Amino acid sequence: MNPKETVKTIGSILLTKILFSPLGLVAAGIVLLLIVLPVFMSMASKGENFNLEDPDSNLSALSGAAGGAYCAPDGELNEALWNEQLASAGVFSGMGDVFREVAAERGIDPVLMAAIALHETARGTSSAVVNKNNPGGLMGADGLMVFDSLEAGIASMGLTLHNRIIQDGLVTIADLGSVYAPIGAGNDPTNLNAHWVPNVTKVVSSLGGLTMNCTTSTGEFAQPVPNVTVNSNYGVRIDPLTGVISNHAGVDFACSEPDLIYAAKEGRVVFAEYPTQSGLNTYGNVVVIEHENKLFSLYAHLSQIDVAVGQEVGQLEPVGECGTTGRSTGDHLHFEIHTGSLFGTRVNPMPYLEGEPEE
Repeated sequence: MNPKETVKTIGSILLTKILFSPLGLVAAGIVLLLIVLPVFMSMASKGENFNLEDPDSNLSALSGAAGGAYCAPDGELNEALWNEQLASAGVFSGMGDVFREVAAERGIDPVLMAAIALHETARGTSSAVVNKNNPGGLMGADGLMVFDSLEAGIASMGLTLHNRIIQDGLVTIADLGSVYAPIGAGNDPTNLNAHWVPNVTKVVSSLGGLTMNCTTSTGEFAQPVPNVTVNSNYGVRIDPLTGVISNHAGVDFACSEPDLIYAAKEGRVVFAEYPTQSGLNTYGNVVVIEHENKLFSLYAHLSQIDVAVGQEVGQLEPVGECGTTGRSTGDHLHFEIHTGSLFGTRVNPMPYLEGEPEE
């Protein structure tokens, strides 16, 4: 038998074993999954108007996209917060204009770019950025890339983000997190990657909010969860735990741990704990903020509380993280508006969120 026939015979035997062996089918399925899954993930978040063949055309398509974070209130970069945060960010002090220029050149949000850099480098202090001028955890064939200057590193990071956002359509912070810090990755045994999205989102908030591809607020009270989906409305409903008719004193919004929960309006925190007293312990971890005109907003079932009683919070400042503590059937935010006093009269929150509060 000549070599060509030998190879053909061996190939035929292997193919037969793969197709007709349970272990072979499993192995083939794994290989197929490894090939198809990355392609599917890169396609899943793209809008209907996203064009892989002409990436430059995606700049206009992205203008209507809404990501998983809030916009700056006026849609513009908050100069005061921008300068304040970068001034105390290690080697990034004085580099604000560089971030802005690179972001403008690449058609991306400077706030998002700076937030990722701040998170990736422990606010400009990591060895990667101090010793290698690498601001974004950029990897090459030999590991972390080394740049001649910090300006060069920021420029390379801008190009990378342009490719991920404009070319690949990874518009939201969560989309980018699937590339920067994929959950379940083999090199992340302690699951630190699960914190990438909420931590970057927190840094975005500290910078005053995104200026592109974000969620805007329309009412006097902002939605406490971006891109909100209502799971259960205010009023009479069938209780999901007991199956009997009951009155729902708030609105349930869809979210997943550890999504950030935001203050619907500026005010002072007057309650922040897991209450043990009867009638309140069903809330789990709960935060209540007092606003002007004796209005109170309540945020329940939090997995984590990020504020303290007496603290003044601004609108859209994070107050905690989504969860399912207390009497709950799964991750969600229970949101209420009280009038008159703390835990006073519960009213329908939706008119306040939509800009038409009840009289």
